Amino acid sequence: MSAGNRDFRQEDWHEISLIKANLSGVDLTGTNLCNSDLSSANLNWASLKRANLKRTNLRRTKMSDGRLHNDLLASANYFG
Repeated sequence: MSAGNRDFRQEDWHEISLIKANLSGVDLTGTNLCNSDLSSANLNWASLKRANLKRTNLRRTKMSDGRLHNDLLASANYFG
């Protein structure tokens, strides 16, 4: 993902598998990631504002930047 499109705002990616994907720096603002598997993915510096992360598997996912604040994170699954 280092080259190419990094703007995925408003895309519908629900129920996809992005295990170990490097999504660092992508704009996922408003993206539907409901029921997705993001386990072990790198989301450092990714913008997830208003992204739908309901029931998303975030086990071992890297998210250090803090731009993750959104209301739909509470029901994400951190433990797989």
